[in-house]
Amino acid sequence: MGETTEKFEFNKTKGQKIKVYCSQCSLSTNHEVVQSVDVEGNQDISFHDNDYGIEWTTTYQIIKCQGCDLITFRQLDWCSENMHQIGENEWDKGETEQRYPECSVTTRVEKKFSSLPRLLREIYCESLNCYNDNLRILCAAGLRAIIEGICSSQNIKDGPVFKEDGITPALHKDGITPVRSKKLDGKIAGLHEKGILTKASADILHEYRFLGNEAMHELHLPTKEVLGLAMDIIEHMLNDLYDIPDKAEDLRQKRAKQLK
Repeated sequence: MGETTEKFEFNKTKGQKIKVYCSQCSLSTNHEVVQSVDVEGNQDISFHDNDYGIEWTTTYQIIKCQGCDLITFRQLDWCSENMHQIGENEWDKGETEQRYPECSVTTRVEKKFSSLPRLLREIYCESLNCYNDNLRILCAAGLRAIIEGICSSQNIKDGPVFKEDGITPALHKDGITPVRSKKLDGKIAGLHEKGILTKASADILHEYRFLGNEAMHELHLPTKEVLGLAMDIIEHMLNDLYDIPDKAEDLRQKRAKQLK
């Protein structure tokens, strides 16, 4: 093994304008490099009386979107060992790019809820981070935890479920007397029973319960597409249950003042 050398250069690309994807703007935008560190390295290698060298570069950048001012971290890596031919006249240059936080067309941006209880907000944010980091089982478990949090914040302890041969339908079954259940299926039914959710919305939450159960107990890996749809629905539901009522009350009070 030969000698390894590395050289560091600060702010080599500072002020440089680049065009990369911005998750806040949801499209590729102009960015400016605010700070940067460039590392160049090489290593001389002897193997079976053959001498050759490996070269690499890494560029660390703090970049700022020129549209929304979002600041992210960007890392560019290149290694001579990663270069290889992928077509007749085409080569893979051996370059990779990483962004933090993750910035791509599949990246979800946190929705800003003004009236969401603190614990629910934390569970929602952690579930969103799991989605963006492709931690799909943990994301599904987080979505199930959001349902538990909704029931807790609405003070729902139980609800009516209908059992037949060990099977629990969503909310009703003709000719069968319901029993009170303190499990999550009962709590979801309790949300409908108290008029907090429509039957259709309660049925949707049952799908979340199944999704979380399959992920945690059966180690079933949900797809990003399924989780994305689930995140869409849960965000709308959180908005309807917490933000919309507060905004409606605020509107009512302001209208009442105007009429005085």
